Amino acid sequence: MESAHGTCDWCKQFVGQLTKLEYIDGMSHNACPECHDFARIDVRQFNLAEQALRDKQAKLK
Repeated sequence: MESAHGTCDWCKQFVGQLTKLEYIDGMSHNACPECHDFARIDVRQFNLAEQALRDKQAKLK
């Protein structure tokens, strides 16, 4: 996790400290301290669903 300054991708507020959250597909978003817990859950759910899809596609090949 990295810290930066900018706009939170969840609440769209400009804040002094952001944490970078990375998705399994290579994308990343930034979360402010207020949105961080929700953002972690959101990213984790996406990553789990993406991995399940990849596993399912691998079985079909």
